[in-house]
This record gives sequence, C-alpha cells and structure tokens, in this order.
Amino acid sequence: MTTPPNLAKKDLSRVNLATANLAGADLHQATLRDATLRETNLEGADLTGADLTHANLAAACLRNASVAHANLQETDLRDVDLTGADLHGARMTGAKLRDADRAIAELAGADFVEGVSEGSPASDR
Repeated sequence: MTTPPNLAKKDLSRVNLATANLAGADLHQATLRDATLRETNLEGADLTGADLTHANLAAACLRNASVAHANLQETDLRDVDLTGADLHGARMTGAKLRDADRAIAELAGADFVEGVSEGSPASDR
C-alpha cells in the first residue's frame, strides 16, 4: 500500500498534476495557484486552507476531501465530484461550478459571493 504524499505548505503554483492520484494526500495550506489538477483523484485529501486561486480542477474527484477555509476564487470546478467534501468557510467567489456534484457536499459557510454561474458571459473566462 502506497503512503499518500505529504505536500503540506508546499508552493505548487502552476504545477501540472492532471490525472494524478493524490488520494489521501496532505495538501493543507499548500499554494496551488494556477495549478492544473484536471481529472486528479483527491479523494479524502486534506486541502484545508490551501490556495487554489485560478486552479483547474475540472472533473477532479474531491469525495470526502477537506477543503475547509480554502481559497477557490476563480477556480474551475466544473464536473467535480464533491460528494461528502467539507467546504466550510471556503472562498468561492467566481468559481465555475457547472455540473459539480455538490448535492451532498458540506457547503455551510462557503462564500459564493459574486459566483460565476455557467451560461453567463463571464463564465468562460
């Protein structure tokens, strides 16, 4: 059995981790600004307090992940599986959420102020 990576507090800005298996990874307070995490498996990962500003997480798996107090401003979350994810206190201003499976996600306290909805002219920035 492989030990999940510990990338806590690391600066991973602009890194390409598309399709990587980061299930259970410790990424708390990591900087992932402008990172590509498209189709990445982040199931059960700890992203508490992480900075994911402008990151691309389209079609990623965030099942049961902790994304509490993370910065998800302008982040592409289209088609993301957020089942069981904790987004308490996350900043999601301008995040793209089309078809994100957030029905079961813990959204209490998430900040969607001025969020971009799919279909608006600004949504394809």
